[in-house]
Amino acid sequence: MAVYVVNQSEIEMLKSILSSQAITLGLYGNLIVPDGSTLFSTLTELLATGGRAYARKELTNDVVESAVAVADKWTISTDANGKASAVYSNAAQSWVFNAADVADAGSVYGLFGFTHVLAFTAGLQPIKVGDVIRQGAVCAEVTKVTVTSGSWYAGTAAGLLSLKRQVGAFVAGATLIDGSKATATSEIKGLTAAPVVGGTGYAVGDRFFIETGTGGVGRVTAVTAGVVTAVELLTGGKDYTVETHATAKVDGAGDNALTVAVATLYTAGPAVAVATIAGDSDKKLVFVDAFTAAQVVDTVGFALSYTPKMTLASA
Repeated sequence: MAVYVVNQSEIEMLKSILSSQAITLGLYGNLIVPDGSTLFSTLTELLATGGRAYARKELTNDVVESAVAVADKWTISTDANGKASAVYSNAAQSWVFNAADVADAGSVYGLFGFTHVLAFTAGLQPIKVGDVIRQGAVCAEVTKVTVTSGSWYAGTAAGLLSLKRQVGAFVAGATLIDGSKATATSEIKGLTAAPVVGGTGYAVGDRFFIETGTGGVGRVTAVTAGVVTAVELLTGGKDYTVETHATAKVDGAGDNALTVAVATLYTAGPAVAVATIAGDSDKKLVFVDAFTAAQVVDTVGFALSYTPKMTLASA
């Protein structure tokens, strides 16, 4: 069965893709025919040291839905063919080459875009979008968190972090710190599965605020005749203690009599590891745009301009 994705859904898909990963733009100098198996390592990037003018350009992951391009943001709209299309910024990205670039006697065969993705294991404390992780002087901002196995509660979470604004290179065997965590967060780590008081009128999936703290939310996972028999934690909030806590329903027909027990807290802050890493982030290639003809860098002041665009089209 073929599924047709309507135009509005294409827009939402593009938003999701571009807001969850910050793309770095660059130029490559080897002749390739890009295909689905092309990797970042397949490309020979132009040199960016020794006084050369060439440097990568970091694009933001800020997205707006508008027919008018906005500076330093991805602007998404439907194009003349009714397809979702994203354009970056209201001005092209440009490189103007100097004598050191010309001395390389090279050619530019195309452009590439990649994103930083850092694998982690033994995740101890939840890492969230917007957090700044660091390892000594190396740091980056998290744009997406994907947990592929394990759990934060058990200290076994493993998965991938999409990053932006990475400075330096991460290495294996050193502490990965979440610089966005307070010194003592008192964030809920886990609830006792069985509630203290089950209340009445609840259904599986009903959510509830955990009171006597801020921001904690749980969800009902099992009921018997409307009485809650099991719950789970959705978000841990802050300023909690290990004790019994009243709740207030977010949705559903419960009577607000549900009472839950906070079993454990995250109380350690940025001085402890939040996860284990095996090395630096990978450069995941997002796109390659090959020129029809190579651009020879043989004149001081020679310029290249490029406007990043992405389009999704339903089959």
